[in-house]
Amino acid sequence: MAVSPAGGPVAGRRFPTGANYVEALQNPALCFEDPDLKHGTVQQSPVLGPKAISGNFASVFSITAPGGQRYALKCFTRDSSTLEARYQAISKQLAGLRHAKLSQPWPVGIEYLPRGVLVAGQWYPTLKMAWAEGTNLITWIDRNVRDSTAILRVAEQFSALVADLEKLGIAHGDLQHGNLLVASDCTFRLVDYDGMYVPDLKGQGSTENGHRNYQSPSRTSSDFGPSMDRFSSWIIHLSLVAIATDPDIWAQLHDDQGEFLILKEDDFKEPRSSLAWSLLLTHADPNLRALAAQTHSLLTAGTHAVPALSTAGAIPTQRPAPAAAPANGTPSWLAGHIPPPRSAPAGSSGSAGTITSGGFARRRATDVLSGVLALTGSAAPVALTAISVMPAGYGYLAAAQIGALLVSGGALQATRSSRPEVKASKARLRALQQQAGTVEDPAAAVQKVREEIDALAKVSAHRDAQINQQIKKLQAELRDEQARITSALNKETGSLRTKLSTLAATEQQRLEAALAFAIRTHVRERLGRSSIQEVKRLSNMGSGTVTALVAAGIRTAADFTGVRYVQSSRYNNRDAFLIRPNGQEVKVPGVGEVRAAALESWRTSLEQRAQTSAPTSLSQQERTAIRQQFAAQKKQHEADIARAESAASLKRTQLQQRITTRQQQANTEKQQHQTATQNQRALLLQQQAQLASASAAHNLLVAQLSTAVEQHRRAFGLRRYLRFLATNR
Repeated sequence: MAVSPAGGPVAGRRFPTGANYVEALQNPALCFEDPDLKHGTVQQSPVLGPKAISGNFASVFSITAPGGQRYALKCFTRDSSTLEARYQAISKQLAGLRHAKLSQPWPVGIEYLPRGVLVAGQWYPTLKMAWAEGTNLITWIDRNVRDSTAILRVAEQFSALVADLEKLGIAHGDLQHGNLLVASDCTFRLVDYDGMYVPDLKGQGSTENGHRNYQSPSRTSSDFGPSMDRFSSWIIHLSLVAIATDPDIWAQLHDDQGEFLILKEDDFKEPRSSLAWSLLLTHADPNLRALAAQTHSLLTAGTHAVPALSTAGAIPTQRPAPAAAPANGTPSWLAGHIPPPRSAPAGSSGSAGTITSGGFARRRATDVLSGVLALTGSAAPVALTAISVMPAGYGYLAAAQIGALLVSGGALQATRSSRPEVKASKARLRALQQQAGTVEDPAAAVQKVREEIDALAKVSAHRDAQINQQIKKLQAELRDEQARITSALNKETGSLRTKLSTLAATEQQRLEAALAFAIRTHVRERLGRSSIQEVKRLSNMGSGTVTALVAAGIRTAADFTGVRYVQSSRYNNRDAFLIRPNGQEVKVPGVGEVRAAALESWRTSLEQRAQTSAPTSLSQQERTAIRQQFAAQKKQHEADIARAESAASLKRTQLQQRITTRQQQANTEKQQHQTATQNQRALLLQQQAQLASASAAHNLLVAQLSTAVEQHRRAFGLRRYLRFLATNR
């Protein structure tokens, strides 16, 4: 109700329109008393000033306080005698909640302001609400439809939210996608408390019945109470679980322009002709089928008979991914492609990929001799030149020196290579090289498998999209055919119903017409008894006039019905014509205007006397005959309507069966494709894991070979051998 400047209610005052509020909110400092609002900033539209979100009986504005806190201000456009009491009770209930005891921070703080906004000199109440950040449920599902884990988490959070409401003994009254905002952490924010029930409102009626696509068709205002959210809770819960189980259900059952998730009002009112229920109740997933059947059984239950959502059982977990191949051992499918590890030569120690780094064991006589020869061979040319055995000259000296170095180096190399440690090390290197040479690098095979997995995913997605589109077309075909059947039925039964609705009035008209006919018959019979001879008693009516009347066919008062006067061209008189019952006009000689008037007066007096004795109602037999006739017509019309409705019902049933069969075939085909795809993908993933293991083994073998070569060089190289010759270490 409006509030006077003094603070009292103003009775009978109409509330402002949304446009009135827009105009008032252009100056917050003048129209508000609340400090946050008075000094706040109202969100503006580009052209029209303050931006309003209009609802059924309120306009909502966004206002940001100086401290940065954002509020939603609801300005009412319709009065209610219980408005203040309801919101005070709801505000009190929400303010008393212990948030630590709740599953998530779903409540939004509200404050009812009796002197909320000043419009045209009058104060009107408003509802100040903390602004809730989140995405409405439909938009959130659109963005995350393929993330089954996230949707299952949201389903769990929704169940927890409903459990909070049940435990507190309160109900929202309009659980639907627009009032359920999903925050970034997948928790909910519950908004719009106009229809909320709290214990302090017990015994009152509901102000609204909630969104039709989420409520039981049987819900009424008398169902206002703590259990009124249960039906919509089951519907939303089933929808979320279904989408998480099979994301394609969203594409098949959700309408981009629709105000519902996957089930709507028609599915509740006519479940037998619902494609949605047909799909859910026959789905391949047994958990989803069971939940759908449990929810379907609630369609005919009264609001108070619907059980709490907690009886739905645990939310199914996400299906596990295919198991990876064992990491140990060589994959069976690679047998024959990778040779078994070779045994190290007898007498060697360590693994095939490790070279013993102990070096040379001990010097042999051949080693000492090789060292001495190398040393003397390198110094011989210089010594011989010094004692003049060799010819002098740098050319001879250089050639001799090079030759001596080559001979001594060859001797050292031959002696080093003949040592058993070097032979064993080289044997191990050859074994590793041979093993590495026979093992192909699986990188190309890994890439091929990856490409096959990607191609399989694309083909599967394309096929699923085609089947989803096919199911959508089936739904559209069902709607169109049902509309055509209904239109044809309405056209066929429309005229019948019109006749049926007017039958009672037509029957009454027939009864009245029959009575009027009976009265006319009675009057005519009485007039027929009065001979024209009676007019002789009238003045100016002699025998000659009577004879002329008889000659004209007028023998009784019933033989004429009136007189018509025609202006005569002679003597400025009027000629009188007597009107016969058949409409014929007769000019009787000797009957002028005066005598005609006397005749008409005589007949009128007789007619009036006859009217007094006329019947005032039809006989029972006559009434029964007429009513039986109309009863037969009514029965015939009703039978025709029933036949038309029965034929239309049969057509709908046959249509539903035909569409359902085709839909089930499409779903079966889809499930078969998905099963085959999953199996094929599991094989490819197994191959991918095995190839990864083989690639790791190949890389390890290459690394071992590189390490072995380096170790051989360090342990048995020429420099190490020379050191060994010199130090025996």
